[in-house]
Amino acid sequence: MRHVEWSNRFSVGVSELDAQHARIIELLNDMAEAAACPEDGSRLRAVLSGLKAHAAAHFSAEEAVVRQVAPELLAFHQGEHLKFLSRVREFTPALDADDHPPMLPLEMFHFLKSWFEDHILGVDMQYAARLRHGFDGGGGSATGTDSGPAE
Repeated sequence: MRHVEWSNRFSVGVSELDAQHARIIELLNDMAEAAACPEDGSRLRAVLSGLKAHAAAHFSAEEAVVRQVAPELLAFHQGEHLKFLSRVREFTPALDADDHPPMLPLEMFHFLKSWFEDHILGVDMQYAARLRHGFDGGGGSATGTDSGPAE
């Protein structure tokens, strides 16, 4: 069962970032499946670890685009990314605890899903709007823009 689906509403218009967002959606769905079997703590930890690594790499790539197209938004964007990574890091020791709350895996999934959707549809769309309004003057070629992953 897919809990989150890629759609063009998530597209920021940069193929690399759209592909990374689509991968984050895959990882969110993996997290939902792992949360459904909370007794398999190793799977939850593996998915969370993969998500942390992918998100960190994605944030670096995304911040490079923001730095280029909307530098005045960079500090706020970086702060949002740091808050996300900090919160995700808090989940790791909580999962490692033998007596973690039974609802923790589900809480993790809901936090990650909500944060991702709110962030991309709110914060990321600020720089996406700049790209759509011809920041580079050449129809998007300077940043590799397109419509994102196929649905």
